[in-house]
Amino acid sequence: MNTFNHIVVAYDGQDESQAALRTGIDLSKQLASRLTVVHVYQEEHVMHTKGVQPVIPSAPANGYLTDNLQNYPVAPDPSHQLDQTHTQHDYFDNADQIVSRIKMKMDENQAIGEIEILSGSPSDAILNYAEEINADLIVMGSRDSGGLKKLLFGGVSDKVSHNSAISVLIAK
Repeated sequence: MNTFNHIVVAYDGQDESQAALRTGIDLSKQLASRLTVVHVYQEEHVMHTKGVQPVIPSAPANGYLTDNLQNYPVAPDPSHQLDQTHTQHDYFDNADQIVSRIKMKMDENQAIGEIEILSGSPSDAILNYAEEINADLIVMGSRDSGGLKKLLFGGVSDKVSHNSAISVLIAK
């Protein structure tokens, strides 16, 4: 029988990962295992609009466009562009909320563990981190994607379970 000395739980705040966190906490307590909860920040999804030109011309001072286009949306003023620093700051505010939720759930269940914020592709980050710390088990939720989307892109849990050398438990 496998011994699970170190359990990694993937958490993104969705209902499915809530189930994974509950399962990971329960297992770590029952097996007296070390627990690490990871949240992955996808850097490629950072929004920044530098260099993006508006598709629709900016509105004149009166707020209406000419040529009878007043019912169409007005593109944002390019002078009010976001920069990467601002967006990363927003992310870290969100990460604080995620960490708070994880800590609250761990406290409710009298569980002791670590929390790590990772960046990159979720499946790659989870796999690399679990291997790096010599984890014995990865616990994650399974999100039911639409048929075509799942077929074309696959889910994070699918990618992790298919590419992991470490045991993976999908909590539902």
